[in-house]
Amino acid sequence: METKTVYKYDWNGYYIGILILDDTDKSPSGRYNIPADCTTVEPPESKYGYKIKWNGDKWEYEEIPKDKEPEPPTFDELKAAKMAEVDVWTESKITGGFISECTGNPVRYDSDKDTQLTMQGIALNVSTERFANEYPLGCPVRGYKEGETEKTIQYLNAAQVYAWCADLSSHIGACKQQGWIKQAQVEAALSKEDLDAIILD
Repeated sequence: METKTVYKYDWNGYYIGILILDDTDKSPSGRYNIPADCTTVEPPESKYGYKIKWNGDKWEYEEIPKDKEPEPPTFDELKAAKMAEVDVWTESKITGGFISECTGNPVRYDSDKDTQLTMQGIALNVSTERFANEYPLGCPVRGYKEGETEKTIQYLNAAQVYAWCADLSSHIGACKQQGWIKQAQVEAALSKEDLDAIILD
């Protein structure tokens, strides 16, 4: 069976590959019916960085656009990103634990959101009979005693629960004030170098 090779391109004219025609593609006169998206003109060899495109008369090379370098962030975008870092930093300091001497000795307690809510709820009931019934030995709160690496349970009486919550409030307030200072530094920054100089320990 006789065959004929033609060269196929897509609707934009870019070379796709070859198409083999056979006797079934011939007209009654014996001539091959060339599909509309094909040509009998052989394309040039592939070339790195270029596409091969049929322009209606001949093949030509078309350079593939290189990816553009991303635009550097504007100063306002840098300030916004730094401000977001400050917010995360402040929140992590608040929830990263605090030291209370409510039992007479320094102990580092958790200060995550769940612990805050739990202890605030308990503090509302320390003067009730329910607190006395549920916590006859005191409210159990785990923490790291000074110099120790394992958590132990501290049993807090009503007064100590109040002191614990007061220490937590002081801790949160101090962390927020540190955050406000950093926010003010970001607002006052006039350059990227000023922003880079703001250290979040």
